[in-house]
Amino acid sequence: MTDNLPVRAHHSNGDSETDRISSVVERFMGGQGGAASHARVLSWDFCFEHFADLDRVRSDRQASCMQLGYYLASWGMLRGSSYLFKNTNARHYLQALDVIERYSSEMRELTPAGFGTQQNQELLVSAYQELGDALLPEGGRRITLVTKTMMGVWGVFPSLDSYFVQTFGAIAKERNKSNLFSKFSAKTVELIGEFYDTHQKEIDRLAASHQTVDFVSGLPSGRSIPAAKVIDIYGFGAAYYR
Repeated sequence: MTDNLPVRAHHSNGDSETDRISSVVERFMGGQGGAASHARVLSWDFCFEHFADLDRVRSDRQASCMQLGYYLASWGMLRGSSYLFKNTNARHYLQALDVIERYSSEMRELTPAGFGTQQNQELLVSAYQELGDALLPEGGRRITLVTKTMMGVWGVFPSLDSYFVQTFGAIAKERNKSNLFSKFSAKTVELIGEFYDTHQKEIDRLAASHQTVDFVSGLPSGRSIPAAKVIDIYGFGAAYYR
């Protein structure tokens, strides 16, 4: 789903990967530094900011369901013949909220710097599986939906949509790795961690230079975007802007 995103632009093959990361992220965010300037992109900001306050999530579960549902809808998860589009309403997300609440403390502390450990890989896979069961109780293809939810509520892991998989499938191939995106696994987590380790300085710089947007004021919140969001933007944008 690509409506109302920054226009595509050609990039030279001579750009280094680090330069390419900066170029893609700045284009997506609408400029160097500050907050995102594209209206639909901000649905992630509002979802992420809402779920940052666990007391608010618990005290107003209706608003929490609505935030999550709107975020997923704005990124194409409620369309066509999808289970969420055909069979659910806002109350469907109550079970997902239970999962989100259980994992939030650990997930909000986790960054790609820790993706190389077995403990954190197992934690992410466990959260993924439980969210998938809550969102799609009848089964079905879940990897894009669940990782998009993980990015929206925790900012902990990139959304594995077709654009991201195109970008990181090529990166995996360069590292002689394959079949990392047919299902969510420890190896999937490990690759993202390795990419972060390779480009840590630039990813951290970009994360620190961009802020989320507050829903009430519509202004920068003072909270930096997480490193996983930078990787998410790059994976999407590197394929989309091609």
